Amino acid sequence: MPFTTAGHRQTLEETYYAGETLHLYPLPPPVLVTDRWCAYSDSSPLIEIVDRYDKSIEERIILPSTTPDTSITLEERLDSSFHNIPHVWTVLVEGTSKPPFPSRLVAKIYDPVWFGDAEWFDPFKLRNRSVSQEVESYHRFEALQGTKVPRFYGHFVTSLPSQCNRTVNVILMEYVHGRDLRNLVPSDNARLVCDMHKDVVIEAVLNLSWDAYTYGVDLFDLQPRNVILRPPKQGHEKQYCNSDECPLRLEVDPGGLQMVMVDFENVEFQQPDLGWERERERERERRKGIEKSKPIFLASWLEAMM
Repeated sequence: MPFTTAGHRQTLEETYYAGETLHLYPLPPPVLVTDRWCAYSDSSPLIEIVDRYDKSIEERIILPSTTPDTSITLEERLDSSFHNIPHVWTVLVEGTSKPPFPSRLVAKIYDPVWFGDAEWFDPFKLRNRSVSQEVESYHRFEALQGTKVPRFYGHFVTSLPSQCNRTVNVILMEYVHGRDLRNLVPSDNARLVCDMHKDVVIEAVLNLSWDAYTYGVDLFDLQPRNVILRPPKQGHEKQYCNSDECPLRLEVDPGGLQMVMVDFENVEFQQPDLGWERERERERERRKGIEKSKPIFLASWLEAMM
């Protein structure tokens, strides 16, 4: 939805577009926010976009005058709601960082101006909560990066020169080759997934959830859209089940499923449980928890009804 300020019409598509270059300054993330609801405290709801725009300018971070080591060029917008805080893009990276970044990454740009539910939630509180929780999660998941979560390349702040140099938060992460489960299995087609593939996928999802919990991260948004399946090692030529209707028949090798979880904006932190002395007990708890949750997930998780 566009708005006009200082005589100029502003739209989301004119704010972030393919080919745009953003200069990234590495800065600490906001202080960790624990308020789940991010309600307004003593201010009126910022219902109008122009009000959120003005506040974004008021709260902009003063960045160094020197050119930073890293810049990104927006390449392709990835599937995500246009009305949420983050906007997700594949990006091309240039710079002199050491060690050097891969040339292609994923950027999450956290911009409260375009948030669609500002009548109920303070978008600036929500921005701080989303950024701080995502960064903390990646730090806790350091041992899982590159396998079960994307590699994390840091938190940055960039300015938007066309909008009075207001600043937005950015994180960079690995571009994971694969497709998310919601893309592979739209909710309307979940009933077509064969029993074998459904069991394999749900087992893997629940194990991911327990991996996260072991590192002290309780996931509140582990939905099909936030799970990426890496391509099977044997490619997509082999059919892995007997059902010609199963959407996963060419996508999921039951003996070699590689699954990556993303999106850690909505989590709760616990004390990590990593001590070697509890290894056997942890495994028993994991199996018991998975067996308890599995029937519920089998019945409704792929349908996104949980």
